[in-house]
Amino acid sequence: MKKISKVFLSFILVLLFALNLISCGGSASTTKNGDVYILNFGDYMSEEALEIFEKETGITVHQDVFEANEEVIPVIESGAKYDVICISDYCIERMLSKDLLLTLDKSKLPNLSNINKEKYEMLSVCDPNNAHAVPYFCGSMGIFFNKNKLDEMGVAYPKSWNDLFNPALKGELLMQSSIRDLYTVALRKNGFSVNSTSEEEINICTEDFIAQKPYVQGYFTDQIKEKMLSGEAAIAPITSGDVQYVYLEGGEADYCFVVPEEGTQFFIDAWCILKNAENVDNAYKFIDYMCREDVAKLNAEYVGYESVNDKTPDEDFLYMRQIEGAYIDYSNGNNELERDVGDAIRFYSDGYNRIKAS
Repeated sequence: MKKISKVFLSFILVLLFALNLISCGGSASTTKNGDVYILNFGDYMSEEALEIFEKETGITVHQDVFEANEEVIPVIESGAKYDVICISDYCIERMLSKDLLLTLDKSKLPNLSNINKEKYEMLSVCDPNNAHAVPYFCGSMGIFFNKNKLDEMGVAYPKSWNDLFNPALKGELLMQSSIRDLYTVALRKNGFSVNSTSEEEINICTEDFIAQKPYVQGYFTDQIKEKMLSGEAAIAPITSGDVQYVYLEGGEADYCFVVPEEGTQFFIDAWCILKNAENVDNAYKFIDYMCREDVAKLNAEYVGYESVNDKTPDEDFLYMRQIEGAYIDYSNGNNELERDVGDAIRFYSDGYNRIKAS
């Protein structure tokens, strides 16, 4: 059995981000040769895949979960012990600047040859020479909406990020609690880069969100897909993989996912081994296993994001693509890979605090 836990580490997060976020903890204070300790996004791996790994290797997987990249670095810097971590491109870049990741011995990862070369090369912008990270999934962010609800409200279907700032959406709008995902909305709306480091540009976005807040039902991350499926809200910015969950749970007739005309963020999530890992050999075995063809297929079917494994067909990715009127891309490929914004992250976190306090 996997040991999955969530605890509040707000004392760390308040100190560094002045946020009250749910993070993951319960990591090992002692380790054994037959263990591997993993820190991962919530609901981001097939339980069946983990069970097979344990049966084949005899290694026990201990997994803690988190919701947003911003939670991870303070957890690791606090002394929490993990071997393997799954994080996004810009967080990889940030952790490298803090010397927190192990340089990989690729001879111990024979299944690395299954990884798509284009996606691997793309990630090298954040991980020079692809020395520290192995791609897992990729995706983008767009606007997800309930067509029936918007019809009843008399609200036109969205084409632009600006459509999320419509007062007519009051009480039916959800927004992201993940800071970088949230700010992608207003940055692209205003014609700025999703990786802006400009205090002025970020402040413009903060003011937009403060003006928008009276229309917002709440700020969430993983819960958005559940709330959309249950009919608690009509519209939200959401990442592409979460959309598939709603469709496969029976919502295919009612929903649409739109990539706005201004473009969006593109992200790659990847596996890394932490520099202070105590079960390094087991960590290599786990990451190599995740690159295996059959395992990648299990995870792709479960998670719903686009697999970066060339041996895994993507016919299950974004099931809605097969349904007329369920997927619309207005962006013409005008998308940016997320990057580390360095010390400018304080402009984002300070802005988010202002939004929450307004």
